[in-house]
This record gives sequence, structure tokens and C-alpha cells, in this order.
Amino acid sequence: MNLLKIVKKAWKVLSRTAIKQLAHFDGTSYTKAYTKHLRKYGMDIEGLPRYIATTATFDGNDYSIIHLGEGCVISSDVQLLTHDYSIARGLQAIGKNNPEPYKDELFLKGISIGKNSFIGARTLLMPGTTIGDNCIIGAGSIVKGTVKDDSIVFGNPAKFYCKTSEWAEKNIKSTNTLLRNKNAIIQIFKE
Repeated sequence: MNLLKIVKKAWKVLSRTAIKQLAHFDGTSYTKAYTKHLRKYGMDIEGLPRYIATTATFDGNDYSIIHLGEGCVISSDVQLLTHDYSIARGLQAIGKNNPEPYKDELFLKGISIGKNSFIGARTLLMPGTTIGDNCIIGAGSIVKGTVKDDSIVFGNPAKFYCKTSEWAEKNIKSTNTLLRNKNAIIQIFKE
């Protein structure tokens, strides 16, 4: 790696670290600044995410193959993994790997998160995953493939539970309170 690449990488890491410190003081300013930072490095972001946790990890091989929809939430310790080096080990097993050191073959596939979707804490999104609009991905899930719009999925591997809209309707009817923010509880009365 030449000196210019090292300096650029160091600047990227230092600026990301500084931006993440904003989250401790002002979540909205942090989200705006971090979104701008991610776009600068090529990520496709529609509008403004609702929130991206400071501990979320985006695979740095190619940010341009990651799409985030307007209003999405990415919780703590979520990993978006766009690369897979397992093919290099498979090719090595049959004697067809790249003989040049540190030049392994890899799969590189994008990840897309739709509008208003929520990705629960410690979820792993595998290469090639597409999550539709208005989805909820349960905490600790491992997701690969396509999650249709208006779906709740969870588990390892993540499986469909129900429609997001049906779940929301059921929960509005079954509770008397809905926490709106840190300072107020709004009463939801049963009909």
C-alpha cells in the first residue's frame, strides 16, 4: 500500500471516528453528518436514515453497492457484509486459487435496505441481501436473500413471522400506552 492510500484511509477512519462522537451530544446532527460521510465514500443513501448506530459496521470493500432507504434504522452492532472470501478457500482446495499472496478471489454482492425498515441489534446482513420497505428484522438475525415489503423476519436463518402492518394494528389494539419519546407517553385508547 503506498503512502497516499495510507493517508486517505487514515483520514477516512479519523473523520468517521470524529463524526461518531457527535452521537453523544446530538443524534440528529450525527445522523446528518454520518450520512454525508457515507455518501462521500460512495454509499447510495435515499433521503436521510432515521438512525444509524455508531457501532454499525459497513463492509468497506465497495460502499457503492450498499443502498439505504429513507427513514431506515440500523441498530447497534449490525453488520452489513458485502464480501465473501470463502470461494478462495474452495479454489485452494482444488488447486485453482490465485498463487499471488494476499490476492484471494472473492464474491462481492450488494445490500439494499428499503424505506422505513428497522434492522435490530446484532443482525448480520449477508452479501446479496435485499430488504424491502417497512420491514422489521429481529435482533440477532442472520439475513440472506430477499425480504419482501411489509415483513417481519427474525432468527438464524431469518424466517418470515408476519406482516409489519398486521403486527402494528394488533399492538395498537392490545395496549393502552405507546411511548412516543423520552419525555411523553401518549395514551392510545381501545375502540
